[in-house]
Amino acid sequence: MAERHLFPASIVDELTYCVEKTDKNPLIQGWIFTLEGEVCSRTLQAALDTSLNYYPKFKCLIVKNYPSLKRWFRYCWEYRDIKSRDVFQEIEDHEPSRSNRDATAYYIQNHFALSMDIDYQSPLKVLLIRQPKQASLIFVFHHAAVDGIGGSFFIQKFIQFYEDIFYQRKKEDEYPPDFKSISQPEIKFRWYHFSPKCIYSYLKYTALLRKEPAAQLHPQGEEEGTRKFLAVVREIPPQQFKTIRTISKNYQATINDHLLASMFQTIKKWNAKWTDKSERIYITVPLNLRSPEDRTMGNILSGFNISLRSESIGKKVKTVRLVQEDLTSMLKNDIARTTVNLAWFLKLIPLKIKLLFYKHLPQIASPTFSLSNLGVFSPNSSHKDEKGFHYMGPARICSITGIPPAGQWVGMAVFTYNNRMALSLTALSSQFSSEAAGELLDSFIGELIE
Repeated sequence: MAERHLFPASIVDELTYCVEKTDKNPLIQGWIFTLEGEVCSRTLQAALDTSLNYYPKFKCLIVKNYPSLKRWFRYCWEYRDIKSRDVFQEIEDHEPSRSNRDATAYYIQNHFALSMDIDYQSPLKVLLIRQPKQASLIFVFHHAAVDGIGGSFFIQKFIQFYEDIFYQRKKEDEYPPDFKSISQPEIKFRWYHFSPKCIYSYLKYTALLRKEPAAQLHPQGEEEGTRKFLAVVREIPPQQFKTIRTISKNYQATINDHLLASMFQTIKKWNAKWTDKSERIYITVPLNLRSPEDRTMGNILSGFNISLRSESIGKKVKTVRLVQEDLTSMLKNDIARTTVNLAWFLKLIPLKIKLLFYKHLPQIASPTFSLSNLGVFSPNSSHKDEKGFHYMGPARICSITGIPPAGQWVGMAVFTYNNRMALSLTALSSQFSSEAAGELLDSFIGELIE
């Protein structure tokens, strides 16, 4: 009998998987590349096979069949012999008038069909849509396997392998699976997690959401009870991005501070159209817990809520200072790390009880909004043209769109590529209409460049 390779799923992997199972909403993230130039399918599949070996977490399924009592308490990843043919699909599109927006529309319209059941399927899908004179390359990752930063690492490595094979710099080596790349955050029992200062700060932080529940975005979706996936995508061109950087500098703030302050102001003005109540607005800030050299696959992240009462949100400069103060407090008290550390106790709880807990977690911890800033994305900085566009072999990467999962609350992912800021707002139709989502995102962009 062949040796079984089992790897414990991290608490964060497990949480994502269980929330999807109980909520029945696919937690997948997509990266959409628009390419101009030659794309070789054979090379693409060879590079994908090499990438799957380099990052074998995408050759794993999630199971609960440990050969021990552990199966009562936790899930694990089980390695399978998955090849590129199992995850890759090529589509011919002969319509000459289509653009990169059509690939994004394809992803949104087929969101549920593109999802994967990771009990039986790889947590990765790759689609190549061929069009006249260009192509769209779509990577779909299951969030239980990897976070957004990890997904970008996979894509960078894939492009490197593609070019090595295409330009015959290296042979199509059969990399042995690198099981060390199946990483998880460091979650071990430590006595210092129970220091009075640590516990007090954490309890004070968690008590606020129970004491003052999060304001919800208005209006609610018109199709209550439906589960249609919505995503609205915008790109801020280089000149406007330069304006945003200048404004941030004038406020003595980072772009991230500016993004958060602008979102607080946007939500306050948005909700003021429908209610005059004083409410507390919470924005979840996902936080990457990786060390700079960590390029493994996994959900190496946590996060925290920063919150402001609506009446305290005034002029931009004042809002920026309030955001900076709250961020400083969260980071000083290490709330994101404490949240992950205390999750160690979930290892002691049987799966059936954890499933009940995860089922009700979104209702308990739902913020008003989630804003994830992924920073600068450089898919292939060693091969780019004088205009700053990167390449995959002879094909120029004209644009990149990243679409995060849609959960129990409205969220947005932001990143920059070649001095262009890409923004993607996602929601469910029970939360928002597509028109309202677009209006909210446009209002936010207006706040940013005001």
